[in-house]
Amino acid sequence: MAADTFAFRGTFFHTPAYGQLEALRDAVVVIQDGKIARLGTSGDEAALMREFGLSEVRRLKEGQYFVPGFIDTHVHAPQYKFTGTGTDIALMDWLKKYTFPAEGSFRDLDAAHHRYALLVKRFLANGTTTAMYYGSLHLEPNLILVDTIERLGQRAVVGKVNMDRHSPDDYVEATSDGIRDAEEFIKYTQGKKCTRIEPCITPRFIPTCTPELMKGLASLAQKYGTHIQSHISECCGEVNCVREMHPEYASDAAVFEEMGMLTSKTVMAHGTLLSDDDIKHLASRGTAVSHCPLSNFFLGDAFFKVNHALSLGLKVGLGTDVAGGIQPSMLSAQRMAVVNSRCLRAHKLAVSGGTIVTPEMEKDVITFKEALWLATVGGAQALNMEDRVGTFAVGKEFDALLVDTSLGGTAGPFDVFEGEDDLQRFEKFINLGDDRNLLEVYVQGKCVKRGDSFELEAAILKSGADSDRAMAAATPAEPNAEPTVDLAHQPASDSPASGEAEAEEPAAKRSRR
Repeated sequence: MAADTFAFRGTFFHTPAYGQLEALRDAVVVIQDGKIARLGTSGDEAALMREFGLSEVRRLKEGQYFVPGFIDTHVHAPQYKFTGTGTDIALMDWLKKYTFPAEGSFRDLDAAHHRYALLVKRFLANGTTTAMYYGSLHLEPNLILVDTIERLGQRAVVGKVNMDRHSPDDYVEATSDGIRDAEEFIKYTQGKKCTRIEPCITPRFIPTCTPELMKGLASLAQKYGTHIQSHISECCGEVNCVREMHPEYASDAAVFEEMGMLTSKTVMAHGTLLSDDDIKHLASRGTAVSHCPLSNFFLGDAFFKVNHALSLGLKVGLGTDVAGGIQPSMLSAQRMAVVNSRCLRAHKLAVSGGTIVTPEMEKDVITFKEALWLATVGGAQALNMEDRVGTFAVGKEFDALLVDTSLGGTAGPFDVFEGEDDLQRFEKFINLGDDRNLLEVYVQGKCVKRGDSFELEAAILKSGADSDRAMAAATPAEPNAEPTVDLAHQPASDSPASGEAEAEEPAAKRSRR
């Protein structure tokens, strides 16, 4: 989506290198056709205005800064429905009790329209300009997700989830059907020719995917040049399940390697139980890991060692892992990444049995600067987008957040005090800020959110053009809200749940084709 030529003058924060926070102060940034055309100083302003025929350069106010848009490398889109709940049990039971019923309810396409509009708006409002989404099992709701992302202006990598074994009877697919629907999803997404949206092959994880399915999906990824995403070595229950199912393989990484799943466009979530050999192997394939610290606290059994993984050559991005992660915010993910590193340090001290903190114990510690890098550059590298987004550089697309640290009082999440410089204000934003501090959100040089307005949606409404009702009308009430909740908590033998399943069956058949 092309944009008019325009320019900003002010301070731009980014992390061009791991651990390096750079402030481009009083810089003039010219955006043309969605990309950064020039990066100059205040002294270049007049010349740049003449060169690009600009009548004005917009100057940021005191306390306002630009930061690259956040990149979330692991989101379960249909799980947004129960984000913030379901924190009481381990992963394998959590999937059965909460996840599969919630995802299956998206066969109700009215509900899918409603929920996905809320999802994408929430993520954009929280500064996530790019997301790597897992969809659900059935084809049609995933098409709605792609349509919603396109309409609201977010950048995304999106996959239809595949699972053909060890799954509920009403939430499983035949192997051939899964491969067929995955290919149809790829064709639909690529057929849009939207440069912001890319399809992704998405086998849920090894326990629910047969070797036949994984190999078939790997062939599709090679045929269409798509990304691949799944989960790897994420908790004891999952790892032990894989060992029992596939004793012939040494690890999850070995299984995925045999299935053809490890490529330079693959992102594996979690990886907390990966061995060094596994990490080195993933790195040799160019495969990335999405670090999801908050969900690892709830559903994982170990901490991911970011600095160690990077030292072994692994690409690492950051993810919220909604709904295993209870916050749909990359600011929260950044803070939890720092906490995760501090937990590693504390664990080493506890194991030592002493009271002396050694340099070895400090190796895993990261600060907000490294966390911001993970949320921007690290995510861009994980998604093979580092030549397009992640920093402010000439030639890159302008995916950016306009931050205001001057709200003050109860109008904002934190206060600023006399004598604080821009670095202190910016650090406060990373550690204390929220969506109230984000005045504008840009993707490919287009303002997709300004204040409370989602600009592309507003443009559709103003033009009167035809659009799907989730985008062009006020968000409707949740369809059949109570039955959906009951379905997730009632045993399959209960007649109300069975009746609802029967009522949804026609939609399910349509979505499965």
